[in-house]
Order: sequence, then structure tokens, then C-alpha cells
Amino acid sequence: MQQFEVVGYSDTRDEDDVTDRLRSRVHGWRRTAHLSDDQLSSLIRADRIDILVDLVGHMKGNRLLVFAQKPAPIQITAWGEPTGTGLKAIDYIFADPILIPTAERSLLREQVADLPNFLGYWSPEPLPQIQPLPALQRGHLTFGSFNRLAKIQPPVLRSWAAIMRALPNSRLILKGRLIDLASERAPILAALASEGIAEERVTIVDQGGREAHFAAYRDLDIALDPSPHGGGMTTLDALWMGVPVVTCPGRTISSRLAAASLHAADLDDYIASDPANYVELAIAKAGDLAALAELRRTLRQRIAGTAFGDPVRYARAVEGQYRSMWRRWCARQRRGA
Repeated sequence: MQQFEVVGYSDTRDEDDVTDRLRSRVHGWRRTAHLSDDQLSSLIRADRIDILVDLVGHMKGNRLLVFAQKPAPIQITAWGEPTGTGLKAIDYIFADPILIPTAERSLLREQVADLPNFLGYWSPEPLPQIQPLPALQRGHLTFGSFNRLAKIQPPVLRSWAAIMRALPNSRLILKGRLIDLASERAPILAALASEGIAEERVTIVDQGGREAHFAAYRDLDIALDPSPHGGGMTTLDALWMGVPVVTCPGRTISSRLAAASLHAADLDDYIASDPANYVELAIAKAGDLAALAELRRTLRQRIAGTAFGDPVRYARAVEGQYRSMWRRWCARQRRGA
């Protein structure tokens, strides 16, 4: 922060304690939800921003039409939905070599700038302590996914059912933001039932508050990543709470979110090579409770020791990319490019 002046543009209408915390850590804070795209673009120019960072991508509430006006000389998309924007006006995308392999980078409009992991992990307040592996106390393995239920489509449920059929005593916990519990539970339970998984083996619960969300990881032995859209922060939450994640990356960026974080944490043995191997891998990991218990005991320390789990090291990597981008831009200006 001593070498950078940071200005935050907040499109959040309902502010909370997180907003307050962020506002207290920057040099300038602009509430922009009431501004049109043209007005916001003018404000950014007036603030003389050198590097403008998009945190939303194509998700709901994005301001890509502001970026299209190029109000800052260097523009980056990062940390939101890291699939590329398609905008010529956005110069860079923050990613990593697993999320966007070298062979695919020419397909993006943006230039890829690598970080230790496309996501960094940091919590503004302490999170619950990790508890012992539940399977050792309960006598059965519990799988789970705390991703949005919209990601859990029939092919995913078929894979999960295959895992549970191979482990007849296993359980499955799903958690997400529920609007109507009965109507959202019904198709999931029906799909699993058609695959031979009884309803009493499946628990579906609402997201709940932050404290309840993290406490719920105490009930999981292994997290199952959905496809083709995997978990980003959900994966990091699980790892921080001592819960390893089995994933199967595919041909899209969204399918490689979990794989990128697992690779960065040196957990490549939880990355499946194909859908069939995904089922085999989950079953194999569930069969070694001693290894799961030891990993659970040490996983938070492992993540904290990575370049993406240490907020200072991760921030330094981001700052290093900002400096490199700025130097390249300055060099182009001197050449008259």
C-alpha cells in the first residue's frame, strides 16, 4: 500500500461490515451504484486511475460497458469469473498455468498474467478450528459439496451416485442458497434415487450465515467438485477447513477452478484424469482413513504455507504484475506505440 494508491469503486447497494473493512483499507472510496456507465467512466478518468481492475467479469451486475470506454490506460479482469471478457479494451486477465494452459491463451482477447494461483485465500476473521476426521467417529464416510446447487446437474449426480454405490454406508451433504427447499431438493433426490441412492443418505441444507457455513465443513470427510463448472472460493474454503476436494478438470476454464488450487497446494493426487477416474479416485481416497485423517490435521498449515494462502506473499505477486504491466505500458508510450 505504500507504493500504490488504491481507490475502490463500490457498486454494492446494501453495505455491511465487509464493506466497512474494505473502505478503511483504501485511499479513496466511491459509491457508484447510482451512476450510469458514462458517469462512472468519467469519474474514473477524473480520479486519474492508472490500472483499473474488473472483479465481476460477465456475472450479474458487471460494469463491462465502463471498461469498454477505456477510462484507464491499463485494464485487468481478475478474481470474479476468470473466463475472459472478450473485450479488446481489457488488456490482461489474472490466472495461472493450470487454469489457462499455454496452448489456450491465444484464444483469449486478454493477455494472461500469472499469479501463484488465480485466487488468493484470506479471511478477515479467524475461522473455526479443524476437528478430527468425522469418519473415524461415525463409522461412515461423508462426501459433500457446498457449491451452488445450479452447478449440480444430472451427469454430476450420476457420478456421485456411482461413488456412493461403491461405498454403501457413505453419506452426502449438499449446501447452497435455497429459495424453496422442497422444490429444490426434489429433483436432486429423484435423480439420486433413480441411481439407487436412498433419500436418507442425502442431506440438503440452506447456505446459512458465515459461521454456520464454515462449521458445516466439520461434517465432511471429502468434498466432491461439480463439473463442468467447478468451485473457486468453495474449494479454498474446504481446503482451509481440512477437507480435500476431488475434481475432474475439463476443456473449459470454469472446469479447472478447483484443479488450479489443488495443483498450487501440491494436491495433484486429488485431480482426476477423466470422469471415470473421478469416481475411482473418490472411492480410493475414501478407502484410506489414516491418510485422510493426517491430511485433515495438516491441510490448513499446508495452505497457509503456499504463495496463495499467505496474503502478504500473494499481494506481493499481484503488485509485481502491476509493476510489470506499468513498465510495459510506459515503454510503449516512449516508443510511440
